[in-house]
Amino acid sequence: MSALTDEIRTAVRDALREELPRALALAFAEARATSVDVTKAGLVDVNEAARRLGLRPSTVYKRAESVELASVKLGRRLLFRPADLADYADARRRTPMRVREIVAAARNSDRQRTHLRRIKVPPRCT
Repeated sequence: MSALTDEIRTAVRDALREELPRALALAFAEARATSVDVTKAGLVDVNEAARRLGLRPSTVYKRAESVELASVKLGRRLLFRPADLADYADARRRTPMRVREIVAAARNSDRQRTHLRRIKVPPRCT
């Protein structure tokens, strides 16, 4: 290597030794100032979400992965807003009105299937 390359390498190394600790300290201070305090934000973890919904934690993970259950991902942690858990539970709540709607939808579906069976479908051309 040339003398110029060695000089540049030495200058960069010295500059990094002086500036890197200050830059890291500043970055960590900013990260601490902007980090989300989970308890202040009112977020709950998977185990608490499972307890509130009456599900197993593995089921909560699966439903969050399929975006069936709204969640917040912070780093490696999967967290949930209590309001989202309540909305999820309310959407699946079985009230007499909801049961009537489900039965009516199933009857309509059965009628459509029966109607389609009566229709003669010509054989496919090959």
